[in-house]
Amino acid sequence: MLKVSFFGEAGIDTGALRKEFLTEMVAGIETRFFEGPPHQKSPRYSLTDFDSGLFRTVGEILAVSLAQGGPAPTFFSQWAYSYLCNGQINPTQLDKNTVADSQLRLLIDQVESSTEQSLQGLTDEILNCGFTGAISVQNKEPIVRAITLHAVLRLQPILEQLKEGLQLYGLHLLIKQYPEICQPLFVLGGDVKVNAEFVMASIHPQLSEKGTSKHQVELDLVNFIQDLLYESEEGPEHLADEDGPRSITPARFLQWITGQGHVPLLPSEKKDFAVVVKFNHNCEADFGNHSICYPVVSSCAKTIVLPVKHMKSYSQFRMVLLEAFHLGQEFNNV
Repeated sequence: MLKVSFFGEAGIDTGALRKEFLTEMVAGIETRFFEGPPHQKSPRYSLTDFDSGLFRTVGEILAVSLAQGGPAPTFFSQWAYSYLCNGQINPTQLDKNTVADSQLRLLIDQVESSTEQSLQGLTDEILNCGFTGAISVQNKEPIVRAITLHAVLRLQPILEQLKEGLQLYGLHLLIKQYPEICQPLFVLGGDVKVNAEFVMASIHPQLSEKGTSKHQVELDLVNFIQDLLYESEEGPEHLADEDGPRSITPARFLQWITGQGHVPLLPSEKKDFAVVVKFNHNCEADFGNHSICYPVVSSCAKTIVLPVKHMKSYSQFRMVLLEAFHLGQEFNNV
């Protein structure tokens, strides 16, 4: 089992640090080694990374993430996942939208909008893609087809190396045997995105006795959480801290509290997944006289404790929680 410790942070890994690490690693892999539209990405063409064996490492990290509670890499294009399953590329399933490389996509756009004269200026780029016919406006369609096939076929060695990494834990064998079952782990489907609705469904508030004033205040705070999450979905940019690098979103809010920003992969894990919300009505007993204190998060226990005194209105709640979110991204409490 992977155990994680972060330099400069005092957290002890009982699961949350591992999930935090894997969440950041998978997100970094998507940015660094893949390109294309969201959730329809292909490996970035890089012979330097291929020669260094980095795509094998990528496959190993993705296998560890899937095996040990990290996020699923649901950013693969359908054709790339199909190749991982059967090692074959079906040309009939490819079109220009399959091309992920930004330069080749630009070349396709230039060919489609070209005149006879401007097309001649693209001769070298077209020939480099393996087109051997006459370069003329009458051949625009086969030229685009050649560029599409070139963009895909040159990625085969990279995908083969990625498959080697996925052999860790026998994952690649499972993909080959059960391609339809494993597909939602690589190709985006339904019910995988963390949104406000999922977070609210996962929240289990520990409320005081009904009819008491404490109970009503606690319900108000739960409603404040809901308002903040839906507000972040409408436009997370305006919830960003001026000095902070990241705005709050439902996924980042969930990752802050639990260490993971993804929907649990297994149905049993999803069913039992819960975020416990507790309420501190007497923070003076803990900190003495003070003007402000912040929510306390325990990622391993998936728990957040809200200081009721400092969150009486939505504006107060929003200010205190956002400040805690932006300043509390490290694992500091043991």
